[in-house]
Amino acid sequence: MILEMHDICKDYPMGKSVLNVLKNIDLSVEEGEYLAIMGPSGSGKTTLMNVIGCLDTPTSGSYLLDGVDIKGCSDNKLADIRNKRIGFVFQSFNLLPKMTALDNVALPLLYQGVRRKERRARAAEALKMVGLEDRMNFRQNQLSGGQCQRVAIARAMAINPGILLADEPTGALDSASGEQVMDLFHQIHEQGTTIIMITHDRNIAEHAERIVTIRDGVLTGGELDA
Repeated sequence: MILEMHDICKDYPMGKSVLNVLKNIDLSVEEGEYLAIMGPSGSGKTTLMNVIGCLDTPTSGSYLLDGVDIKGCSDNKLADIRNKRIGFVFQSFNLLPKMTALDNVALPLLYQGVRRKERRARAAEALKMVGLEDRMNFRQNQLSGGQCQRVAIARAMAINPGILLADEPTGALDSASGEQVMDLFHQIHEQGTTIIMITHDRNIAEHAERIVTIRDGVLTGGELDA
């Protein structure tokens, strides 16, 4: 297993009361799996994504990522895990508008301490993988929405992540661009990358090998069959 969650809860204090967002979540993901987590707005799926991606820590329960107990990690250790093990793809792309596509993709490698020549070579290769070798020097305002999302995917893949974590990756795209992104995810999955995709859209979720659902903070189908 690349990821194991047992009895995960996430609570937020709300004045004198407590808001229980995640409720006793059990989730197991095998290395190389393609999983969709589906749920409506307000279901807790974004909070779950934040915990999976080490952007937040659970209030209680056990979370093992590559056998490491995430709950016991320092902020610096969590940042290191995010930078080296998890590639993020967000609905809003999160590109830096003043930087070229190449520089956006190379940025996580800079944080890893990779030398400039190597990080630019790896960024160029990642952009070639997503079909944007002719757009490397373009900025965000020169790219379509689908192209921006492909740059974001290239950025996520440039670090050679163990997990690609995608939050509503087609939510800001038209249907044709969304299908291109899904085709790209299939190619990435076939290369052996574990993909966890958060979505509210059944049609998008059905691109995955397995679908689990979350509603009112309760996850259904998170445990793999023995």
